[in-house]
Amino acid sequence: MQALPPLKALQAFEATARLHSFSAAAQELYVSQSAISHQVRLLEQQLGCVLINRKQQPLALTEQGATLFSVLQESFFRMRSVCQHLVQQPGRRLAIAAQTSIAVEFLAPRLNAFRSAFPHIETLLHMESNAASLDAGQFDLILGTWPCPSGFATVALRPEWWFPVCSPAQYQQLDLQDPASVFQVVLYSSEQGQDWQLWRQQMQLSAPATLQQRQVSLALLATKAVSSGEGIALSNSWIAGDAVRAGTLKALLQWRYQLPWGQYQLHYRPGGQQQQQINQFIQWFCTQMQHSDLLAADGSAPTPLIQP
Repeated sequence: MQALPPLKALQAFEATARLHSFSAAAQELYVSQSAISHQVRLLEQQLGCVLINRKQQPLALTEQGATLFSVLQESFFRMRSVCQHLVQQPGRRLAIAAQTSIAVEFLAPRLNAFRSAFPHIETLLHMESNAASLDAGQFDLILGTWPCPSGFATVALRPEWWFPVCSPAQYQQLDLQDPASVFQVVLYSSEQGQDWQLWRQQMQLSAPATLQQRQVSLALLATKAVSSGEGIALSNSWIAGDAVRAGTLKALLQWRYQLPWGQYQLHYRPGGQQQQQINQFIQWFCTQMQHSDLLAADGSAPTPLIQP
């Protein structure tokens, strides 16, 4: 099989044929006109045929030249498209995996704000509820209560407080001086009742004689369940913050407590080509986090400084 002509010669011919000019092709390829003419001559010698009728102005292609040009034009267009895609794709898009509650209630509503602040950074947000099913190697940043994956570094986020939340109508029926008044209504639990048991212990309350409790699999679901009806759920600023500020939920911040497990963390892949974009996302995220903390806004508890 005969070897292909040099790419430089094919490129010189393609540009000349497309622009109908040696000088225009030279300007496009940043070489001299004589260099373009020389490369086309070498190509004609190797192929054994004339490709360009130099006596016509503007330059015209011979039949053989037109045949070769039709193939080269499509080939170079496809190569340029693929190269442009490869240049733009990997270094610009941040792949972010977030635990369900943060993904749905915190990150997804704020992605437009991030894009406005950093229009050159594309993002891909993935929601995950179980660390066991997460392939960390596919992501640049991971947000959740999961341990740090191999090859990642960690930014410690704020200590997380949990507190009862309910609808405004339910809020009006509570005795705000007596935390035990919550036992008079339905309690939604995402921890098989352990969350409310720990809350009761933190409040130094005795176990009630009767307790109405409904089970869901996620704190996000418990928060959604009480947002427009009866019942009380235990939630946090990630999940309930926007709804509390919008007035669709009421937060009983004075009855807050901390879980002994499940502190949220931000894991990131250090030292790669996207380090600048990762740093920009971390700084933006920490600012958003501080602004969204209900306890910080309320003055009930200080938010510690973040150290990326």
